[in-house]
Amino acid sequence: MKVSFRRLAYNVFFRFSPILIVILLELALRFIGVGESYLIFNESKNGQYYELNPIYYRRFISPKQFPDVVILPQEIPFDKKNNTYRIFLIGDQTLCTAFPDINIKQIIPDFTDEDSVHYDIIQLVVPYTNSFAMKRLVSSIKRYDADACVIVTGGNEFYGIPQKSAWMQDIDNYWGLNIFITMKNHRFIQILDRFIYLKKEPQKVFPPRDPDEWIVAYESDTYMETKSYFERNLKKITKKAEFPVFYVSMPVNIKTQPYRSLFDDKELQDESFAKECAVLVDNADRFTIERWINDLEAWEPETAIYYYCKAMISEHAENTDKALEYYTKALTLDALRIRMDPQFHELIKQNALSENIEHIDLLERTNEMSNTGLKINRYFINGINLNIRGRELFVSEIKTALLDYFKPINQ
Repeated sequence: MKVSFRRLAYNVFFRFSPILIVILLELALRFIGVGESYLIFNESKNGQYYELNPIYYRRFISPKQFPDVVILPQEIPFDKKNNTYRIFLIGDQTLCTAFPDINIKQIIPDFTDEDSVHYDIIQLVVPYTNSFAMKRLVSSIKRYDADACVIVTGGNEFYGIPQKSAWMQDIDNYWGLNIFITMKNHRFIQILDRFIYLKKEPQKVFPPRDPDEWIVAYESDTYMETKSYFERNLKKITKKAEFPVFYVSMPVNIKTQPYRSLFDDKELQDESFAKECAVLVDNADRFTIERWINDLEAWEPETAIYYYCKAMISEHAENTDKALEYYTKALTLDALRIRMDPQFHELIKQNALSENIEHIDLLERTNEMSNTGLKINRYFINGINLNIRGRELFVSEIKTALLDYFKPINQ
């Protein structure tokens, strides 16, 4: 049966009209000035450089939920100079935790080796995110002629997947979230993003004051699901990258103040309980801690705070091996995990081995450089931020790994 031209045109129009409407909507929004570019780099006015877009991170978070982030100004030439390697250092909340000033200060300065080969370091750090954003960044930097990528992730995957997050409620799978993030440079998607968070108040404190908004119980169903996402993201990063990848496992400060216990407190409010335990750790009062241990055994044994107290007693008794065992158990049970999770560290290590990529294991290195495991805290200002010695170790290990990798190629 022959179809008339009018009928054919009618079918074609209505089949493709949704696409046409979206294109017209996008053009109209751009014409009236709605929305912004979320590309990582914008072209400079003189047309010779790429300049880092100060709002590129909004592709991965919602400006309605999180405050603006100050971004370190950086630029790279369109044409990479001879005898130069362009190295991207990218990280998520893990890197922000270790270096609170990472978005206003260059952590690894550009350097030149003994053969006059220059290493140009570009620093891209997206706070409040996890390995999912790292996967997207690896895909995005291909167009900028990257020679290698140093990735810091895995310290706390749960910042990117809060338990009550609208992202995971409204787009309940990574496939849908991936499409959303990919298209977020389009204006109509930006409007949708703001609509999703219209009724959510912006985060003034991070992490939020209510830990139940973000807490993920260790080895719970949510934890195991997130772990599987992390493993999947690592594999996709390796697959998507068209350049050498270096994974960095951050160190752990095993002597840190407990935030809260895994279970709801039966006798005290969490805030008061955590404050009292912090005082105990600060004062290092062994006898007071022993009295607390008796109370804890009665109504909250096998928790993070319980093992922190046991570790303090063992450390005062100079029983280092036992103290290490208790500190490790405490970190394993700590509900709000702001340090490198041992299971995530193992995933990074195994993925690096199976994919034959470089692994910069700062966790293992800091253990080697400590006379005992308890002295690992000498690399930290407090529970989570690296001090000058920790920063120097971070920079030194990465520079050494880069030189060891590229030097044979140069020769």
